[in-house]
Amino acid sequence: MQIILQIIITEEGGSTYSENLLELHNSSAPDEQPGLSIDDSKQLLSSAQRAIMNAQAKHYMHHHRNCPHCGKPRRIKGYQTRKYRTLFGVIPVTGTRLYRCACEHSSTKTVSLVSEWLPELSHPELRYLEVKWASLMSYGLTVERLKDILPIGHTLNATTVRNHLSQVAKRQEAELIEQPAHLEGCPRDWGQRQKPGKPMVMGFDGGYVRDCRDRKSNFEVITGKSYSEQVEAKRFGYVQTLEVNPRRRMMALLSSQGMQANQQITFLSDGADNLRAMQLGMYPEAEHVLDWFHVTMRLTVLNQYAKGLSQSDPSAGAELSHLLESTKWYLWHGNVEEALEKLDMSVDICDDPELSYKNRKKLIKHLEEMLTYIDNNQMMIPNYGERYRYGEPVSTAFVESTVNEVVAKRMAKKQQMQWSQQGAHDLLQTRTTVLNGELETLFHRWYPGLKKASGTGVELAA
Repeated sequence: MQIILQIIITEEGGSTYSENLLELHNSSAPDEQPGLSIDDSKQLLSSAQRAIMNAQAKHYMHHHRNCPHCGKPRRIKGYQTRKYRTLFGVIPVTGTRLYRCACEHSSTKTVSLVSEWLPELSHPELRYLEVKWASLMSYGLTVERLKDILPIGHTLNATTVRNHLSQVAKRQEAELIEQPAHLEGCPRDWGQRQKPGKPMVMGFDGGYVRDCRDRKSNFEVITGKSYSEQVEAKRFGYVQTLEVNPRRRMMALLSSQGMQANQQITFLSDGADNLRAMQLGMYPEAEHVLDWFHVTMRLTVLNQYAKGLSQSDPSAGAELSHLLESTKWYLWHGNVEEALEKLDMSVDICDDPELSYKNRKKLIKHLEEMLTYIDNNQMMIPNYGERYRYGEPVSTAFVESTVNEVVAKRMAKKQQMQWSQQGAHDLLQTRTTVLNGELETLFHRWYPGLKKASGTGVELAA
């Protein structure tokens, strides 16, 4: 049996022409599989894409031959071919180069119609898939998976995908610069706005990524998440050394979630200087809370030293353990003064040079760091117990999972992947956009001509 698949194109004047796309020869052998094979489907899609684009190119060149001002035909200077990347192959598109009409005021004497029609070298939907998949898995795997199911062309490689992702990230960053870094309007009018929604919660935390310039060094990545009972959670991330204005990024994220100036918001962080300075003064109804998880993590380290001290001096070790336990509960109830006093007493105990504990100096160092940490962040220490009883957040545990989701799963901590700071920053922008479900909307806004699927988002048909 012979099967011939054709495409029939009808022009405006009513004339039609057809072109064979695929010819199949099926036998009645019992081991022959029914339907199209992967190779057959790739050939069919590639042939159909070439035929459709050639017909569209011919139509465009014909209708733009005349001058857009006076309507007179423009003289042909020559022809040129551009290789255009699509989901269904690299398509060579031939178009005309025309001399400009005398009534056209331009710095160039000629115009390329194919460049007008195809201002970019690849189709937006191809870049959409590249960016989406590369944000979720490695660049190499993205190329392999695309080639498995689509006639995408043998020249596509990981470097091209990485460059396309970087271009999308930089376009996002360019739009971010246009966003305000502070609340707009008069403070007297904020209270008169419509009733705000439920309080928002935003948490920050940091992670580290191995630097490709030095295998022994890392650089810091800041990630965060914001949510409320009525609003779906959204994530953000950036490389600390490359972010010029992190407030602008957070303001844009909260604005996209409908955050109002008169709405309550709770900021939770680990108390790092850069994070503390960044969140202060952003919203008038903001509440700033030191993450309880990081407080207890430091106390846990001190308790381990206290156990070691008990081995050499049981009396001093027991007293130190008691003071640290008291410190914990004073902090839990928001009594910072008493907690600082207990920490001072702990330092006095360990400052005795007659103690035979070998890690005494390290213990004193950690106690002094804890004192400084609590003193610097005392304005952010609430009554954790009361907040916990009322169901209010006291920990950035939800951000810890975000660090794993945004950074670890893609940047492969366990595999010790190495990144440049710019490469990591770009990937964080696209990955958080994908995880927030905003990439399709973003591409549709950039390319209004893209068709929407029957559901939501951009239709993935080149």
